Amino acid sequence: MDVLAELEKIGAVFTGKHFVYASGKHGPGYINMDIMFPHTALVAELCADLAKQYVGQFDTVAAPATGGIVLSVLTAQATDKKGVWADKAGDGFEFERAGFVEQVKGKNVLVVEDLLTTGGSVEKVCREVEKAGGTVVGVSVVCNRGGVTAEDLHVPRLTSLAEVQFDAVDADSCQACKDGVPIVEDMGHGDNYKAAHLDYAGGYVKLQGA
Repeated sequence: MDVLAELEKIGAVFTGKHFVYASGKHGPGYINMDIMFPHTALVAELCADLAKQYVGQFDTVAAPATGGIVLSVLTAQATDKKGVWADKAGDGFEFERAGFVEQVKGKNVLVVEDLLTTGGSVEKVCREVEKAGGTVVGVSVVCNRGGVTAEDLHVPRLTSLAEVQFDAVDADSCQACKDGVPIVEDMGHGDNYKAAHLDYAGGYVKLQGA
C-alpha cells in the first residue's frame, strides 16, 4: 500500500500553507492524522502492517494516548496480542489503567504511533515500558515526518510505513512570516503560537471543515 497516497486521498495531507510544528519551527506542510481515524478499514489495514516486521517478536502492543489508543488496540487485535496505552501524566506518560502494567511487566513490547515529528511522546512511552519491567523490541509508526531514528528514541529498531519531510525553519528566518502568510491555527501548534503572538501581521486561519 502507498500509505502517503492513501492519506492524500482522504485529505489528511496539507501543503502550501503556513504551519507551526511541535518543535516550534515553521513549515509549509502538515499531516493531520485525526482525519485518518474515521476511515476504519484503512486504519485496520495500517495496524496490521505496523506489526508485519515484528511477527513473533512481541507479546504486547503499547502506545501513547490518545491517538495511539486505536492503533494499539487494532494492532493487537490483528496479531492476537494484548494492547495497552499510556495516559498523559504531567510531562510524561504512565500506565494508569487497571491491569496495564501486568501486560507490560516481563513482556516484549512493540510501541506504535501514528505520526513521529520529534518522537518525544513515543520515547517517553518507551521509557515507561522499561520502568514497568517490559522490553521494547521496536517502534512501528504509520508516518515518520521528522526524520526520527531508532537512536533518537533509544530503541533497537524503528520502522515506518511512510516517510515524509517538510522544510522546517526557525520563526525568525521563516520566509512565510516575512511575507505575511497566515498561520494555520487549528493544526499543529498554531494555536499555541497565536496565543503568544497575537500581533502577528499575517494573521491566522482555520482549515478544519474548509
